[in-house]
Amino acid sequence: MCLKRYLHTHRIAISMLTVCMLLTACGPKTDMHSSSAKVSIKKPAVALPVKAPTSPEITALMRLAFQDGKIEEAVAGLDRLIETGQPPDLEEALFRRVQILLFTNDERAIPQANALLHSYPDYPLVPYMHLWVAQRAEAQQQDDRVLRHTLAALQHRYISDEVRPRVAALGAAASRRSPDWDAVQWLLAASGFVSDQRDAWLREAASRASMAMLGRLRDDGLMNGDAGRMLLLNAARGHLITGDMPAVRTLAGWLKESFPNSEEARLTRDWAAGEIHPANIGVMLPLSGQYASFGRQALHGVRLAMAALEDNLGITLHIVDTASDGGAACLQAYDQLMSEQVNLIIGPLLGECADALSSRMRGTVPVISLTSRSTLVNKSPLLFVHTLSPVLQARFMADYSAQAGDKRMVVMSSDAASSQAEANAFVEEFAGLGGEVADRLVLAQNSIDFRNDLRALRMRTDDEELLAELDEDMALSAQADADLEIVMPVNFDAVFLALPGRQVALLAGQLAYVGVRDVRLYGSSRWQDGFLLSDKGRYLQQTRFSDVSFPNGSSAELRRFKLAWRDVWGLEQPSKLAGLAYDSMLVAVLLTHRMGLTGHALIAGLKDRAGFPGLTGHVRFGADGLGSKDFEIYRIRRDEIVPAG
Repeated sequence: MCLKRYLHTHRIAISMLTVCMLLTACGPKTDMHSSSAKVSIKKPAVALPVKAPTSPEITALMRLAFQDGKIEEAVAGLDRLIETGQPPDLEEALFRRVQILLFTNDERAIPQANALLHSYPDYPLVPYMHLWVAQRAEAQQQDDRVLRHTLAALQHRYISDEVRPRVAALGAAASRRSPDWDAVQWLLAASGFVSDQRDAWLREAASRASMAMLGRLRDDGLMNGDAGRMLLLNAARGHLITGDMPAVRTLAGWLKESFPNSEEARLTRDWAAGEIHPANIGVMLPLSGQYASFGRQALHGVRLAMAALEDNLGITLHIVDTASDGGAACLQAYDQLMSEQVNLIIGPLLGECADALSSRMRGTVPVISLTSRSTLVNKSPLLFVHTLSPVLQARFMADYSAQAGDKRMVVMSSDAASSQAEANAFVEEFAGLGGEVADRLVLAQNSIDFRNDLRALRMRTDDEELLAELDEDMALSAQADADLEIVMPVNFDAVFLALPGRQVALLAGQLAYVGVRDVRLYGSSRWQDGFLLSDKGRYLQQTRFSDVSFPNGSSAELRRFKLAWRDVWGLEQPSKLAGLAYDSMLVAVLLTHRMGLTGHALIAGLKDRAGFPGLTGHVRFGADGLGSKDFEIYRIRRDEIVPAG
């Protein structure tokens, strides 16, 4: 029996090899020793379809493998088609067989996948094959292979709208785990094929690319297109905001040489002129009272930003204490700064202070508050809010889930006010994007057993029409088992959990217990409380949550920041508040000291649609003054938290 199985498998392998060799022999010879040699294969005589083939017989076999779990039976069926089939079923069977081998981690999968990619370079399933190989590589933590195959898929002329976002997310996640040089190359090349990610990827590439990397890309001729032009502009803007004028002048020269008549060349030429202007910048923070420690963290960030500037002559910093309340001390601090004729104010930090101040703001002096109360922007056109609050992240995740195709959502929160605010923000944004909230569930803040609540949720969200149809079918069927229990699929796509990680870890297992499986779980940085992986990530493999990489990123600017931080404050880890204040200060310096903006022009400058790069993420202030962020998306892989793309 074993010999028979061996001979059969050997025959299939020979059949596949023969097909590949015959097709390869039809093409011109290539230098197989050169890693950059391009494979050139003549097309088979049979005309290739432009869409991925969907043979009913092969579709049934794939369903047998992936839905019914009958892997060997499905592979045997594909083997028969490979031995006896004709195009186009033959080619599809070859690709689908390798898909199953990749899924089962068969050691033969990669060599056979490479052979098919070499022999059928224009086949419509090639982008899918690159996706499957990249998924296998991702599971094996081989990010270099993930980058290579995702880029090849994006560049293929037959890539479908179904595959493109999956490939893009996989490659983007791998780029965040990869060395800067590999990541920058991928982001630059891939940005031309995914229009909705183009700007974000080029901003990320600019933040990770050193001047040496940019010069190398330029020397290699990889910066001649629109993506290269935007990358150079983003890099120049990043160096301008940190005051690295030699780098700005170099980048301006490159843009002038490569794109002499472009708006980017004109803009960077003006930046490179290096003209500076006197700037009075006010800072109002709680430096006494119960919140003084938070005020000092923010002040540390402000001072490090000043120290990071190449030239801070002409910048006058006015620092005042708002105390730890939103009363008279806050208003007096504002009046004192206004009497100093400041151009812009950073702070306040406390929501009560910002709220009290919103009705007292006057003139044309904008205020960049670090409060988490994002709704305050509606109270004054002079108030800008720069925050990383879970409420802002909830809006970001609502947009993310809508782009992922989720239509119906369940939203869960605790009875705590902050959790309720986060959930409300998600609901408002998701509904505004056309989504439907199927149910909301409020859980006790200190509870650990939610099974009764989840059972009730399960009952409320059953698909009543489908349930009625199944009941009718069972009533008509003479063979139906009277004791047969119907397990209904849930009638929603995903769940947003405005909860801390401790409760998320508990909920994940209890959701599975009541039959809520195979739905995505979304959340915010609230999950990062140290307890998310307390059950080693069980039932959390389909989670996605937002956060910022600060202070754990690897960009050159962040490394400089952390080195300066350690020099002054030792081993103490910088807080996200310090990073937020650092970024806010550099924005203030850019607009006032470098660009010379004041009054209405300064307010308009803050609302520049290009936004501002920063250690805590790129920020763009909207028309209402609320700063939106490019948050990172994370997921659970095995028992660790990794970027998800």
